[in-house]
Amino acid sequence: MSKRKALGSGLDSLLSSTANTSKLDVNTNESETLSIPIHKITKNKHQPRKVFKEQEIKDLADSIAQNGQIAPVVVREIGNQYELIVGERRWRATQLLNKDTINAVIIEADEKTSAVMSIVENVQREDLNPMEEAESLKRLIDEFEMSHDDVSKYISKSRAHVSNLIRLNELCAFGKDQLRIGAISMGHARAVLSLAISEQTKIIKEAVKRNLSVRAVESLCKSNQKASVNTHKDPDTAILERQLTDLLAAKTLIKHTNKGGNITIKYRTMNELQGIIEKIRKIV
Repeated sequence: MSKRKALGSGLDSLLSSTANTSKLDVNTNESETLSIPIHKITKNKHQPRKVFKEQEIKDLADSIAQNGQIAPVVVREIGNQYELIVGERRWRATQLLNKDTINAVIIEADEKTSAVMSIVENVQREDLNPMEEAESLKRLIDEFEMSHDDVSKYISKSRAHVSNLIRLNELCAFGKDQLRIGAISMGHARAVLSLAISEQTKIIKEAVKRNLSVRAVESLCKSNQKASVNTHKDPDTAILERQLTDLLAAKTLIKHTNKGGNITIKYRTMNELQGIIEKIRKIV
């Protein structure tokens, strides 16, 4: 049984492997595609997609029943089982059809490569909602020690976009749930990030209940900050913090007193710091 290799050390080799795997969906030759028992496939624990719409899976199953499985799934072999790397919707749809086998490409990949490929493939295809994407990118940074710059190269999006997405992980639990199901947008979520968790929850609940626009939520946030000026940061300072955070694509904190203050810019790696410095140089 032949396997396509997707191994290697360093960012470039992993990125190359991911790009090649994405092409397998449309460019796989017959000799590289095998029919394997569907019950021997287990889902990837690093799969970033949490929400699978039943109707979409049913529609895909109907398409497979009528036209056949056009693109194989991608798996890696673990003992006498296979771990799914790419194609969970196809796998679910095929199960719905009660088929015994599924067309697949088997590659050699360690756990890190499998995880990265699964995450990047979903992000590149824009299959994820903003919260799933934010959690996936944070996983690449936390579990695989990547910088924001590394991640931006993987998913072919700007570093600022990556940093703004990752900030969504600071959202309250209720906000995350609402973002996952599409009840609020990324704009709604970003508007409340400078608030305390309890205040985020309160405003997002109001936004969902009243179907508020992003602008309306921003106004609520400003009013909320003014009403709690004695116990929380000055609203103007909070707004400046958010503006600087967005501008530099890095978490920024401002501490202001009558005698002056200081600005703290947070970063994880030297690459991120270099990126911040370059942004500041462009501004001045």
